[in-house]
Amino acid sequence: MAKFVVNIIILIVLTFVPSRSMAQWRFDITELDDVVYPDNPDIGFRSQDYAHTYFADGEIVKNIAQADDYKLILRTDDHQDIQIDHLDLKTWLPTTPDYLVEDKYLSLLAIINQEWNRNQVSFKVGEFTSQDPRIVRVDLARNCLQSYLWEIIVFVQEDGKTLPFAHGWFSFPKNLYQTLFNEVNPSNFVSYARYLEQWTTPPSKKININKLRKEVKKVKCTFKDVSDQMYLLVGERAKKRKEIIQPATFETMADLQSDQTTFATFSPPGIYERSNPRITQLGRLQKLDAVHLIKTSHRHHTKPCHELQLHFENIDNRQKINFIVGGLDFGAIPVLSSKDVHKGWQCSMGFGNHTFYENHQEHQSVDPKTNPYYAYLSDNNGWWLDSHAVGIDGPLMYFENEQKTILHLCLLSFERHAIVGEYVVYLSR
Repeated sequence: MAKFVVNIIILIVLTFVPSRSMAQWRFDITELDDVVYPDNPDIGFRSQDYAHTYFADGEIVKNIAQADDYKLILRTDDHQDIQIDHLDLKTWLPTTPDYLVEDKYLSLLAIINQEWNRNQVSFKVGEFTSQDPRIVRVDLARNCLQSYLWEIIVFVQEDGKTLPFAHGWFSFPKNLYQTLFNEVNPSNFVSYARYLEQWTTPPSKKININKLRKEVKKVKCTFKDVSDQMYLLVGERAKKRKEIIQPATFETMADLQSDQTTFATFSPPGIYERSNPRITQLGRLQKLDAVHLIKTSHRHHTKPCHELQLHFENIDNRQKINFIVGGLDFGAIPVLSSKDVHKGWQCSMGFGNHTFYENHQEHQSVDPKTNPYYAYLSDNNGWWLDSHAVGIDGPLMYFENEQKTILHLCLLSFERHAIVGEYVVYLSR
């Protein structure tokens, strides 16, 4: 009897003592039906068999023996688990670019804007395992509301299209997030917590643009403002048309260049709410005055980069506003016809950012510590302006000719609901 009791005690101890070879973090996954989430843009653009109760819970597991090697396990209600192995979660965390470490203000803006902008990464068949044969793609997204709000979306193939089949929201484990953040950044998470956890807007200060790049050559470009046309309702713009509250009807991009324009707000845990309109300052984009192309050098790159500066005129006696995007590799910007505008290269506002949407290979190829990309708004004195308050999420670009001398630069609205300006820039390089 005594031996039996000892064995039971040993079994209990082994059950509750974590393995020395791994660390584990469990989390709940929330799903929302159409009653709770009526403004879901996927309604009408998803699988006919869309599941509102697909996930059970999830787990992140780290193999202690291998640095930066994590796996994500998603348990489903019908026990057909999905697993993504060999994740380096550090690459998902806001990271101070090496070349900005000495500039505290730019470091702050870089960290904030990487967190405040979506990064959604897709995993194709072969990059995940699943006992559910329907699943053809799994997306993991760090959404833009606060450090711990993440999403998981799984897709199926239906009528020749890859469509969402289930969507879950979860809270990334706080202790793991902060540990990873401290490993990739020179400053402790505590220094940034109020910005990353509460969406606190940083102060407006002058941007030291020379910290971002060295100017090699600057030329003034001719351009054509084609905002008096309507953008195509394809891709993300098609399903998010319902998220534009005012104007209720419009026929051109220019119709959206008004402070009266409002959008559905993106709210925790990561949903759109038309009942809470997001105001904008898009009237500041009514008239583009000049465009400059600047050839730049960057200490982390042997190849030159390019910067575009769009200078908008003073409207309604307000300060002028400038849209500046740089660290650009024109080789990465595709040549497209106008009907494929939704396939253009697009990225968020900020410094060293990943793009909004990537596949896993693309995600792994980007190192925020050395990534030269930047995009921001400034007033005429070079002081930083909050792009989210203005209503801009970032640029979308494509070339219309193989020589790559005619560039289309589109301005994506808040949450990429719309294109609120399009400019054809004739490059002289």
